[in-house]
Amino acid sequence: MRPFLLTCWAAGAAVLVLAGSLSSQVSITLTGAPNVFPAPTLADFNAGVIAEPTGLLFTVNQIAGPANITHTTIVAIRASSASLGGGKALSDLEWRRSDLAGWNAMTTTDATIESRLIKKNGINDTWNNTIFLRMQLRWATDAPAVYTTGLVFTLTVTTP
Repeated sequence: MRPFLLTCWAAGAAVLVLAGSLSSQVSITLTGAPNVFPAPTLADFNAGVIAEPTGLLFTVNQIAGPANITHTTIVAIRASSASLGGGKALSDLEWRRSDLAGWNAMTTTDATIESRLIKKNGINDTWNNTIFLRMQLRWATDAPAVYTTGLVFTLTVTTP
């Protein structure tokens, strides 16, 4: 079993990249980027958090290959920089899947978002999910600034 890795930056409106396994091809498409937070309000600072309302949708699709082979697909996320700039810690940026309630601190190490089996014209051919982002806010330490990082989505495809 040899995994195939691909990386795509969440910097444009849509990204399409391919990973291959023998003659199979699996794609991941991202929509909703760039993801820009609104300016925080007094209520946001009092709540200690501001959410980005639209999220990032990813779609995984097997676009070529035999229909009798099942693959494991894993989608992961990480940040491309170690901080958000302006003295703000990267861990203040949090993400969660749309179908789960818990929040995860962003890191520079791949964190698995979701894993599913996929079979051409069969199970989970096509599957998707949305990632929501939020930012921790602190009255005492968050100066007015532009905070930013690139997000990297990685699709790993293996064939058992």
